Amino acid sequence: ASTTPMLRAQAPDSARIERLKAEALTKVDARAKLVQEIVDQLFSYAELGMQVFETQKYITGLLEQNGFKVTRGYAGMPSAWIARWESPAGAKPEISLGSDVDGIPQASNKPAYAFHEAQVDGAPGHGEGHNSGQAVNIAAALVVKELMIRDKIAGTLVLWPGIAEEQMAGKAFLVREGLFKNTDVALFTHVGNDLGVSWGQSGSTALISAI
Repeated sequence: ASTTPMLRAQAPDSARIERLKAEALTKVDARAKLVQEIVDQLFSYAELGMQVFETQKYITGLLEQNGFKVTRGYAGMPSAWIARWESPAGAKPEISLGSDVDGIPQASNKPAYAFHEAQVDGAPGHGEGHNSGQAVNIAAALVVKELMIRDKIAGTLVLWPGIAEEQMAGKAFLVREGLFKNTDVALFTHVGNDLGVSWGQSGSTALISAI
């Protein structure tokens, strides 16, 4: 017997997926003001790793207002959190969205300055763009959640912060706590100089083994 009908039945509806992608992009663009507000708000906090409490309060409040269940103090770290939303259509696949949020010591800078001009001398700042990644993830999650509800698409969205990337900490605690135990797809957002996207094994190298 021919297997062609079975393969055709299992193949994804490419046209539908492309339509959803285009719609999602349009809806993300419509949230440009929200994205800018998040970017600016986190830039104004610029808290050091493990001390990102105002950042935590702002982001988790925003996600709770949009139907996400938030756990604070995750993995024994007081300023860490995770936010989950599960589709009524089913829990799988689980999509994990992460981005760093910690600032750099003595990197305080005025917005839009391409050179170092501190707002507060000696204060921390977002010298690596850690004020931008959560804005990208949150806008994406809100749009995808809306489409999943409307089209009865199964899945779980999980958002989390890298709260101490500069100290090479935080993420190891999340792994040990089992955050990614049921993860099917992990997407991590970090500002770059070329707007590039990569997948698979990272090309980055660490100074130490953190896990």
